[in-house]
Amino acid sequence: MPSSESREHKELRTAIRALVRHFDDLETHQFDYSHLKTHRVNVLPMGLDNSNAGPSFFNPCSASLLDPNDEYDRERSKYSGFNSIDPVYRCPINCARGVISYFSYYVFANEIHCGYDIHSKLWSSIRDNDKWASTNLFEHKFPEYGAPKAIEAKDRSYPHVKAMIYSNLNGEDGQILRGEIVVVLRIIRAQVRRVLLFSFIGPQHARVIEAYFDGSSLVMRPTKLFDLREKDEALIKFLGQWYIGEATGDTKVLGSGDPDPLQT
Repeated sequence: MPSSESREHKELRTAIRALVRHFDDLETHQFDYSHLKTHRVNVLPMGLDNSNAGPSFFNPCSASLLDPNDEYDRERSKYSGFNSIDPVYRCPINCARGVISYFSYYVFANEIHCGYDIHSKLWSSIRDNDKWASTNLFEHKFPEYGAPKAIEAKDRSYPHVKAMIYSNLNGEDGQILRGEIVVVLRIIRAQVRRVLLFSFIGPQHARVIEAYFDGSSLVMRPTKLFDLREKDEALIKFLGQWYIGEATGDTKVLGSGDPDPLQT
């Protein structure tokens, strides 16, 4: 029986698979923005401050979230500042995992405390979907990286994913980590076109990256690095609004979020 897959779709699938294999084989762990074009990755600027350079396919939630202040911390696990961590354990991966743990519970606490269930109504864990069973989002050899939290839009007209990842490397503005690229590519290969990555890296920093495949290249739009070595209540709340918020954007155009599944 002949395949119903279009030629355009088949070419897109082939290009994504080739790019995944390319980065899987590389030994470089950090790339300057200017060098990534030779690897078919285009880096474009992004901000989260309601400017024209904001995310194109994700919106922040508008509801008032909990203030992650000292009173909030008294009822839950306290935030670990960088200097409060024993130097023996103050490596990027431990600091990143610690912030992810705090941030993950902050998202969960907003569901319970505020009765604001847009997160659970609009998003579900990828672990609840069998199609993700063969998608490996972890690397256990140095420099380790992984995505312990990943959610996908329940509305199938929005093939979007959000993920929190950790990396065992220090980050720098002007550079993208190989782990960030590999996790994004593996998510895209698993039938998804739009990714919002919450990347937690060393020393104890974070950034948000919107990523998608435009038909020929991977597009990555990183924010600046946010410093989380000391607890920043406004920043945690701000990032929470973006993680809880909705999917949006025109996903009907090839390279702009085509919702048809890719065969891998």
